[in-house]
Amino acid sequence: MNLRAEQNPGRVIDSRGSYRDGSGVLTETIRGAGDMSKNDPLDWLATHISEPRLRQYLTRTGGDPVRAIELYTWNAHLAAAFFIDLGHLEVALRNALDSRMTVRHQRLGLQRTWLDDPAGELGRDLSPGPPRHRQPYTDISRARGRVRENGKPLDHGQILSETSFGLWHQLVSKKWTNLWPDLAGAFPHSPNRRRETVADPISDLRDLRNRIGHHHRIWPLPCAKRHNQLLDVAGYIDPNLRAWIADTSTVPTLLASSPLGRPEA
Repeated sequence: MNLRAEQNPGRVIDSRGSYRDGSGVLTETIRGAGDMSKNDPLDWLATHISEPRLRQYLTRTGGDPVRAIELYTWNAHLAAAFFIDLGHLEVALRNALDSRMTVRHQRLGLQRTWLDDPAGELGRDLSPGPPRHRQPYTDISRARGRVRENGKPLDHGQILSETSFGLWHQLVSKKWTNLWPDLAGAFPHSPNRRRETVADPISDLRDLRNRIGHHHRIWPLPCAKRHNQLLDVAGYIDPNLRAWIADTSTVPTLLASSPLGRPEA
């Protein structure tokens, strides 16, 4: 079935001259798959990707199936490119914050490492009985569990490597402002020492990372702004890190080739 859009983007006309609204187009495509051209990718793609998912792309491209699939593919490539850059930032961010948390831990004269949360200040439940940890220690506890599942030694480095991006966002969030005087040193090149200068872009980047991890659309987001935020946070840690990510990133090239006609601001 070759689909073409009416002037009304909410309706799509098929080769037989009838139309269905945007919520039923791909359902009809699947239902009539037996007599459709094998060259139409929607014949089988909708079965695997799902009608509601592809509908979002059809709506954005005015019901044009070729452009919808082009947008879907481009979104996947953009997400993959962002994930590489986010990975570089995440590793640098956790090492920078781990270093500052370690200095703080030693200054306070606490035992073991800060990931053990011996004083319970990060949400570790120290009471007898089954533990009922709170965030952000819950994230640390889950990381510890993943290390056990992988059969690795429960040392600081292994646990650190299994922590989530969410942990680092929490440590610089408003809820944990008491940590900021110690953590601010992780960003020696920030234009100021305001927590929000670092925390706000990290919050946006956490949301972006979660969307990518769940294979959601990222093209509705201000992707150019998100990439600039990523580079800014990297630069707050080390300008050389920012330059390296910028030099190796393919995100700007993909944004420039957006099938939507221009990068989202």
